Amino acid sequence: MNRSRRSIIFLALGMFLCLAHCAKEELATVSLAKVPVTTESSLAAEEFQRGMTFANTLQAVEAATHFRLALDADPTFASAWLNLAYVSPGTGLFIACLDSAKAHASKASEGEQLIILAAKYGFEGNNTKQEKTLQKLVDMYPGDESALLILGNYYFGLRQYHQAIQSYNQATRVNNNMAILHNQLGYSQRALGNYGEAEKAFKFYIKLNSENPNAYDSYAELLMEMGRFNESIEFYAKALELDPNFVASHIGIACDYAFLGEPDRARTQLELLKEIARNDIDTRRAIFTEALTYVCEGNLSQAVQSILSNLKLAEESQDVGNMANDLVILGNLYLELNQPSKALDRYNQSIDVIDKSTLPQAVKMNAHTTHLFNISRVFALEGEFEKARETSDLFAEQVGIRKNPIQVKLISQLNGIIALGEKRYQTAIDKLEEANQLNPYNLFRIGQAYEGLGETEQAARFKLQAKELNVLNSMDQALVLSKTKFSKNPA
Repeated sequence: MNRSRRSIIFLALGMFLCLAHCAKEELATVSLAKVPVTTESSLAAEEFQRGMTFANTLQAVEAATHFRLALDADPTFASAWLNLAYVSPGTGLFIACLDSAKAHASKASEGEQLIILAAKYGFEGNNTKQEKTLQKLVDMYPGDESALLILGNYYFGLRQYHQAIQSYNQATRVNNNMAILHNQLGYSQRALGNYGEAEKAFKFYIKLNSENPNAYDSYAELLMEMGRFNESIEFYAKALELDPNFVASHIGIACDYAFLGEPDRARTQLELLKEIARNDIDTRRAIFTEALTYVCEGNLSQAVQSILSNLKLAEESQDVGNMANDLVILGNLYLELNQPSKALDRYNQSIDVIDKSTLPQAVKMNAHTTHLFNISRVFALEGEFEKARETSDLFAEQVGIRKNPIQVKLISQLNGIIALGEKRYQTAIDKLEEANQLNPYNLFRIGQAYEGLGETEQAARFKLQAKELNVLNSMDQALVLSKTKFSKNPA
């Protein structure tokens, strides 16, 4: 499991000598000063370090326990508040902890303040300011491997994998024994299709951190993507031997079984996860994966029922972020069920939840941008292509303000979907090839467009690629499998 289940970075104390590096691997001396962690309590500092040890192995519940102990000793400990935000279940707790980090930031070091500010910009979806802030951090601390890791994770989150690898590699020159760097390098190389390099990185991650369940979990995910499902299950099992509560590995095993065409075994694994769930977030993750197993089978109506269960959990805890997200997922499923009016209702309910919430205005604005993407797809399914294009233009206009690279690719995806609906097949191919190629549904749609052009070999090639992408816990992957691998009448 990686990052972008919110990677947490230990902000190391102290200062060391110098780092030898440059672009041509020639020696150049730079400061190895680290971002200081600011607290006047030695107990708080000790508990914070313990929390980061668990956070860097993605054991969130244990990490949260130690961050809270750190805050008991020093309630003004800004970095502890920030990292508690990252491991807290639910949007409400995340926002509350992030707000506390911001409130106490003035007592923290300048480096810590930059990290907190970057987190704020990231939450608001303001990637331009986030990048500038993180670049300033790295300029101040060019020899801090943790700062370089944070910058690498920023690029990774935007799918800018070459830039991420550059940052991670620079960090390994500072500290090659920082295990999480090799985890991130493995995921970055995997995303670029460099499986050999990815496997090398994950195996080194295991060597550095053999008692870390996440090390085995990450390698298992690579094996899954490579189609080596039974081997993948074995490595997920090794992770669970170290930590039976390691949620990601339960989900990984379930997905492997789903890909093997054994949904009942997948759901048995997920029932086990529900039994040991330590909070609503663990339960929600099990239920979401359960929904995917039903989608793989083509049973979208049952998947809707699973997501409704998650929505109920979110409503009971007034978790606004997950309520809105569940409603969007329901809308997406209704689109697949060819029920655009129900999809529109769910999308509208989602944006209404956001508007009535106390979320920051910047978050609400970003949600409205995404809402345009969803509404345009409804119009396309209804055959209202002029309205779909008009809404797509509005979406592109809003994306242009923030220039988020992921949303930029969604413009191409949306225009490809509209063109495919209009049977403008070559235009659909051109647009979809500009969209995210790690989304299996985009590859499947390209296959559909080639099929429309009568190019059956190309159609089959892209549909096969879509089927064999084997993306972990992905609704898009499940939808593709429902149309290809496990459909009685493959599309």
